Amino acid sequence: MAFAPGMIVQLKSGSPPLTVVAVDGDRVEIVWFAEDVAEFRTQTLPAIALDELEVEEFDLEDGEEEEGDEDEDEDEDKH
Repeated sequence: MAFAPGMIVQLKSGSPPLTVVAVDGDRVEIVWFAEDVAEFRTQTLPAIALDELEVEEFDLEDGEEEEGDEDEDEDEDKH
């Protein structure tokens, strides 16, 4: 598989999501945020150890209720 900067990948054996920052032949430089120490980490790994990870894009508006939904809930409470 061909990797490119910006791709989200994961170790084939499992890992948190990793972001590709550079590719040099069969070596892939990745970065991730290590929550346990609250810092970014980087590592260069062989491409054979990685798989692309399908990640849904997060849209801030998706977390909010649609305008009409909130009003409907209030109307139901009044009845």
